[in-house]
Amino acid sequence: MQGRLWTISNLLSISRILLIIPVAYFMMTPIPFHREIALFIILAAVATDALDGYVARIRNEISDFGKIIDPLADKISVGAVVVMLTFFGDIPLWFTGIILVRDSIIFFAGLYIKTKTGIILPSLMSGKIAVSILALTLVFPVLKYPSLDGVFLFFQWVTIVLLAYSLFVYTQRFFVTLKEHRR
Repeated sequence: MQGRLWTISNLLSISRILLIIPVAYFMMTPIPFHREIALFIILAAVATDALDGYVARIRNEISDFGKIIDPLADKISVGAVVVMLTFFGDIPLWFTGIILVRDSIIFFAGLYIKTKTGIILPSLMSGKIAVSILALTLVFPVLKYPSLDGVFLFFQWVTIVLLAYSLFVYTQRFFVTLKEHRR
């Protein structure tokens, strides 16, 4: 299955990137319930993230392209949402910076490993958990209900801890992979 690009699982990952367009539209359009609609679309994107790996496994569609497009779709969609939320003043710039810097480090480290070893490393469970909690955390500023500010603050700090832990685990794997490849 290594050579197939247009599989159901890969299309689910690609759809996550494309869903940024209606999310941006509804985040910027002041119509009734525009943020709730944007949240509904974001939740649909989260569902594609849960489904793409599952579909790839049950349909035997695991591919190198899928190993690249799935985490890349996560990084692009999360990056777009946090940039929008920062632009609207719904989340602090430093929080967005942590998210974007961590994702960039992981992405470029993965490219480096691919270049040096030819290996495409799959996502780690610690990263998947961190991104899932980040998605939950972003629900609160998307809705922008003042009554949820305290809940957002709590989840924001939980997210930071999980992002830091997952970056630590990815960094360990990076150095282990390089060391093993030099043998």
